[in-house]
Amino acid sequence: MRKKNIKNNLYSLGDILFPLLKRRGLSYKIEENKLFKLWPDAVGEKIAQQTKPEAFKNSTLFVKTTSPIWIQQLHFIKDEIILRVNANYGKNIVKEIRFSIGHISENNPPAATNDNQFYLHDRDKKMIAACTSSLSDPELASIFRRVMRGEINRRRRLEARQAREK
Repeated sequence: MRKKNIKNNLYSLGDILFPLLKRRGLSYKIEENKLFKLWPDAVGEKIAQQTKPEAFKNSTLFVKTTSPIWIQQLHFIKDEIILRVNANYGKNIVKEIRFSIGHISENNPPAATNDNQFYLHDRDKKMIAACTSSLSDPELASIFRRVMRGEINRRRRLEARQAREK
């Protein structure tokens, strides 16, 4: 009995799923996800910290930036960015990039958020609850609680830093 060469029959999962997703109209999501992952390598660390790809539609990559100044600077090197993104992707998938101003959230929360509960005392929590309890909109109340916690923590961190410097 002859052994079959199993390696010749192996296919990558991507090779199997991509045609299936393409038939269902979902292949663009795979392309979009791949573009988002390669963005930091294509543009470099400094630009990646100030930008974040948001969407990919009809060969256009939509990118959020932190300020109008970054939009202006990125317009000067837009063609170079398109070339680098396409080179990293392996084919000419991006034809245009549109920049807009937006909030750039970090993938990893900053270390300061781990200290948030450390600086919040029980009396602070009671005061925040009392101030937001009269708000009828739960989403608005949640936003106010988050802002109040952030401000109290910011002030406490500042006081702690000033105490250490003395």
